[in-house]
Amino acid sequence: MMVRLIIFGPPGAGKGTYSAKLEKILGITKISTGDVLREEVKRRTELGVKIEKYLEKGVLVPDDIVIEIVKREILRASPRGFILDGFPRNLYQAKALEKITTIDAIINLLIPEEILIEKLLGRRICSRCGEIYNVANIDRIIDGIRYLLPPLTPQREGVCDKCGGPLIMREDDKVEVIKRRLRVYKEYSEPIIEYYRSKGLEFIDILVNREPEVIVRRIVNALKSRGLLT
Repeated sequence: MMVRLIIFGPPGAGKGTYSAKLEKILGITKISTGDVLREEVKRRTELGVKIEKYLEKGVLVPDDIVIEIVKREILRASPRGFILDGFPRNLYQAKALEKITTIDAIINLLIPEEILIEKLLGRRICSRCGEIYNVANIDRIIDGIRYLLPPLTPQREGVCDKCGGPLIMREDDKVEVIKRRLRVYKEYSEPIIEYYRSKGLEFIDILVNREPEVIVRRIVNALKSRGLLT
């Protein structure tokens, strides 16, 4: 049974973490536009050279390039399906996606801004391999809901378990930058979400208030309850 998904959520909600876990559990392909673009640049492909020029200028890669990459990755995806992370980013991309494939459901991650900020301030990334950790230990109640998000720390402080590289804080993981990123996300995501809701697409709203294993189980159970998984 094939399942074709999009995962939406603000920066820091855990889209990459959950889509990677779903890839393993369901045998589907995770398609992260950010990862694919970076891989093209790393491999110094003809397309990667073009992409690098946009990234160096600090501007978004043109829609048509991103759409072609996504189309290619969907064709390469597992026969069991795929999950799109980071696409579509605007209505033009959403409408282009409709010409490429059918989407069965959208996973919509919900988390309060103050929790997101705390999580992002605690994020640490290996400067060598990109492995992600988090030093934030969150246990708070907001609007009657308990958010219990334990830290994900390495065995040795400041050192990656996977490759031994030093852990760093991303330059954009600062309060003022985070708030700006959240505003931008809201600005571009709301029209897409409204567009998909108006078309009657299946939405799976998932509250992110526990550790990743719990959230992934919620997503899988929600997909099963809607007949999208056997």
